[in-house]
Amino acid sequence: MAERPPIRSRLAWQEEVGAPQELRSPLDPKQEDVVQPLQIDAGWLPVYQFERRRVDSIVSFVSSAEKEESQKIPFLQNICDLCYNSKRHGPPQGLDLFCQRYGLAENIKVLLEEEPRNKLRTAVRWNAMLAIAELSAVERALEGKEASLLQACFSSVFLLPPEEKMQDMGRYLFLKTMEAMDNMLQALVLGSSASRVSELLQNIFQMLLTFTTSERECVQERAVGRIEKMSTALFRHPTLASCARYLRTSERTDIVLVFIEAMRDTSIFDKKRATDLLDMVMEFPDFWLADLPKIMRCIHKNLDSINTAPARQSVASLLLLMADRRPGKVLTTLLRIAPPRDRTALDMWDMMISTARPLKKILKNLRKRLLVIDSMFPEGVISGSESPDMARKIQSLLPQVVGLLDHSNTDVKRRVLTFFCSVMGHLKREEARPTVEQLEEKLLPLFDDESSQLRELSICLFRERVQSVMVHDKKRIKSYVHRALLPLFFRLSDQSNNVAKAAREALLGAAELLKWKQLRHLVRTQQTWRIGESLLEQNRSRAQEFLSQSLPYLRDAQASLREAAVRFIGLAARPLRDRREEEKLAEICSALRPLETDSKSFVRSLAAQTIVILSSPREQPRSRWALQALCCWRR
Repeated sequence: MAERPPIRSRLAWQEEVGAPQELRSPLDPKQEDVVQPLQIDAGWLPVYQFERRRVDSIVSFVSSAEKEESQKIPFLQNICDLCYNSKRHGPPQGLDLFCQRYGLAENIKVLLEEEPRNKLRTAVRWNAMLAIAELSAVERALEGKEASLLQACFSSVFLLPPEEKMQDMGRYLFLKTMEAMDNMLQALVLGSSASRVSELLQNIFQMLLTFTTSERECVQERAVGRIEKMSTALFRHPTLASCARYLRTSERTDIVLVFIEAMRDTSIFDKKRATDLLDMVMEFPDFWLADLPKIMRCIHKNLDSINTAPARQSVASLLLLMADRRPGKVLTTLLRIAPPRDRTALDMWDMMISTARPLKKILKNLRKRLLVIDSMFPEGVISGSESPDMARKIQSLLPQVVGLLDHSNTDVKRRVLTFFCSVMGHLKREEARPTVEQLEEKLLPLFDDESSQLRELSICLFRERVQSVMVHDKKRIKSYVHRALLPLFFRLSDQSNNVAKAAREALLGAAELLKWKQLRHLVRTQQTWRIGESLLEQNRSRAQEFLSQSLPYLRDAQASLREAAVRFIGLAARPLRDRREEEKLAEICSALRPLETDSKSFVRSLAAQTIVILSSPREQPRSRWALQALCCWRR
């Protein structure tokens, strides 16, 4: 052992180590001077009198140009013992200056960087972690060096081959090294000053998150594992818990995203551990769930790849928690990120509205959102309405939803009608009555919408309304049904088979409500043109109203409806000819004339014939409706 160094004044030693620009780097291989044992006052550095051998050994190692392999682990162990024992003998005065003077942190970093990346045969990495942990307790010993040390630690360990490719001793050393790394990270945070703990935490998690994007699965797993340990410690460790607040929102959120991605079927990360991590997130939602939109987007992106039951249930629990805490933000985000008819978004809706409490809050915010919605009516609400229990809960939305039928967006209206088709079947007639009365006036214009889906859905809803009418409401509803008869009649000629079928079923329901046996028979036997005659016979007082209703169909995009309108107008206008109401006949002929140049020849021909008949004077009285005179028009 080297001799005890001569006594030097405390001031002289401080002056020497206090001017780093004048120091020669202990890592400089060109350094020629041999560093002698530390010349220091034992009274000024209390630990020296107890740890002289270790101090001299450390100085000898860092001062040597060539570092022998056999001396690396003793060097690291001496650092651990020196730091540990110094705490036993009182405050480690001067130890921080000693660490800085001889570059202990820099030497540890070099040792880690020199370790081969393709194998693990020695305990250098393990002891390096232990040494850094001990140095973290020495004030200012690592100040400004933490980031470079962390990078060296993570790279040296994470980039090693997979454990299954290691020998038994290598696996043992790897496990001990990882354990030491977890302890080291906690020790670094605990040993950091209040002014620097925020930066340190951010550095730790940012570096770990970077490694989670590695192409190598073993690297990802190792980084996620450290995030898991560190995140758990931030809340479980009684002292570390106070440091958690220094982690920025962006880092917290990125960590949650890593946990969600760890749930994917293709992830090599253990699903049980990933579930436990999300449970931890949900245990402290105020801390972790700060950026809900980003978390929602991550769930939407990965949900299709999360299919194991525990993992999917964990994600569902997270969605429920977010919906319960921030229903407005969750609702707005899902409406914004989900494209129309998106299956993943539908699954998310199903998860969120599966229980009553979050559903109630979502509905409250959805009612507000519906007043200003400008993109779509959520498919998840439609899905939820398919359940009888859920339909009754959702019925509070109905008054606001009706208003969306005035929306200019066809897809919005389609969703609304689908919603009503779903929910109305589960409600009692008395429950549905207030909304149905609002809905009635919105449906009739949709019979003639450009979208065949809207035509079909609106007619189907009309049929359900007619079939579900209560006794005390029949008088009012009959007037409504009378106004729907002619549009339904024209839709029998719709080019869409689904629309024509829906119109036929709705007319049948109307005939049964009105107790018109002839109309019911004609509909059932599909005698289409006799249905038009029957309508005129049953509603003579409405002939003028029918004429007015028919005129817009002369401009319909479908030639089959234009043809049907011409035929019906010809029938309905005959009484005007009998009464010699020339002015009204002239108006009708004027409305028909544009069709003389129609793109379809059969429409042109029929319009010309009808104009000729309506314009010619009557030669002799005919039967009351002279329907036989029009037989040649029948197809």
